[in-house]
Amino acid sequence: MLNRKFKLSKIESPSRIWIIDNFLEQKVIDNIDKNWVSQDSELWGSGYAEVGGEKNILEDGMRWLNDYDLMHYEISYVLKYFHTDDFTNKLSVLTRTKDLITDKSRNWSGMRTMLPNSHQLVHSDARTHPENGLRRELTCLLYINKDYDRKRDEGCLEIWSDDMSQRLHEIEPLYNRFVVFHNTDTAYHGVPKVGESERRALTFGVLKDAESNG
Repeated sequence: MLNRKFKLSKIESPSRIWIIDNFLEQKVIDNIDKNWVSQDSELWGSGYAEVGGEKNILEDGMRWLNDYDLMHYEISYVLKYFHTDDFTNKLSVLTRTKDLITDKSRNWSGMRTMLPNSHQLVHSDARTHPENGLRRELTCLLYINKDYDRKRDEGCLEIWSDDMSQRLHEIEPLYNRFVVFHNTDTAYHGVPKVGESERRALTFGVLKDAESNG
């Protein structure tokens, strides 16, 4: 499933980010693209239009699908592999992070799409698992944006400084690009603007004991 001819690059600051291009074998990524759920499908869930009685300005036009039984088997098969101890061990080697724990609950796992002209403002992700109290140590994203064009589609993953005063990096959501970043209190990121095409990704988290410093 994993492409041996991958290309790895790394960002060191403000926190470590790993970017792997050509991540999956071509047939695997193409099957995910071919069987992606239409943006008009009622299977998609949507974010909160309001938070605390006020309009949600953090995000707009985001859709999610977390139920593996509602996905095409080609997609759920890949996501299930991402939630194996074997793959978690590979991430441990890649990131040099000890004591990673596979999220068997798949709490932050699933398909994600951002509709044309949608956005997600800069933020840091939730860190504590709601069921077991473990810490989400890594956030992982696999982009499924075939024929991506930056000028037309925009949708870069922006990485900001720890004090949110400066945008430091823009990561293009290229087809078959896998991105891993450490999920810290100040791992600020966002997708402030999506252009003419929907922005697709698979996403999931990897856990760690909050008491572990390895």
